[in-house]
Amino acid sequence: MDLIIEKKLSEYKTHIIDYATLKSILINMNYVNINDKINSLKQKGIIKSVKKGLYIHTSVINKNIFLKELISNNLLENPSYVSLDYALSYYGLIPETVHEITAITTKRTKVFKTDFGVFSYKQIKKELFALGIKTENSQNGNFMIAGKEKALCDKIYFTKGVKLTSKKTMTDFLENDLRIDIDNLSDFNIEIISKYYNISKSKKIQILLNLINEL
Repeated sequence: MDLIIEKKLSEYKTHIIDYATLKSILINMNYVNINDKINSLKQKGIIKSVKKGLYIHTSVINKNIFLKELISNNLLENPSYVSLDYALSYYGLIPETVHEITAITTKRTKVFKTDFGVFSYKQIKKELFALGIKTENSQNGNFMIAGKEKALCDKIYFTKGVKLTSKKTMTDFLENDLRIDIDNLSDFNIEIISKYYNISKSKKIQILLNLINEL
């Protein structure tokens, strides 16, 4: 019977299964003690908990590798998108590999420490949320991520403890702290950064806008 369950789970290419879906599968297979069966599936390594009510199908029957970006998009009940350091690394703008998945939501800041990694979320105003994000396609499903312009704006917007008050300090921060090659910003969509500034009214974003305008 477990093999049949695994085949059912493998139909979900994201690998992500919520409690309601898992319960429905088991009820349709005439299981009565649903929670006991779920615990059994966890003990056998067929599924693993990400958080209460959310699981990853980890069986070898499903050979596609699950994506942390998809987990990030599904951990919160409210929409979120991958951004900040993880997105900057994703686009190759910063040289470091970032293991913590950093994301943005309109709800309160939160951190999940799971067997699949650390997933952190920062809260942003609703007016800024949808600006400059896109949907990336993968064989496991689609996930929302900030475009490179939005990711950099988010990083600067949320950076605290660094005085970014001039083009010189902004350049130093980009080149020395983030280790971004300034030349890689020359093809940025300036309209997105301009809209980000108009909504946020952040002086730091205005300085970034002026800097990129001169490239």
